[in-house]
Amino acid sequence: MHSYGVVLTLSDVELTAEQSGRVSPVLDQVFGSDATVAVWESRGYHYWRVIHIIHAPTMLDAAEVLIHMAAEARDAAGLSPEQAVGLSCRFRDLSHPVDLALPPEDRPPSSG
Repeated sequence: MHSYGVVLTLSDVELTAEQSGRVSPVLDQVFGSDATVAVWESRGYHYWRVIHIIHAPTMLDAAEVLIHMAAEARDAAGLSPEQAVGLSCRFRDLSHPVDLALPPEDRPPSSG
């Protein structure tokens, strides 16, 4: 079984206050306590970054697991598919000697 490091960044258009309050707890619930979840807002957009390790036989299997987890989180948070406007996903095979660690990923500058 291989280990794949995943950095997933999501953004939305506008959420209700109720929806916004549900996203972080749902990400924690779906991805588990071993995931790192960061949240910030910039220029009217909300951003969520999840750093997680998925154990799967192949990278394709890991991607399928991630897709199911993301859909579960979206549904549990009560978001509609139309509210998502951005998705960035980086995979690293952590068992490969070149990819033993995930490089840091910078946040976009905050507009206050």
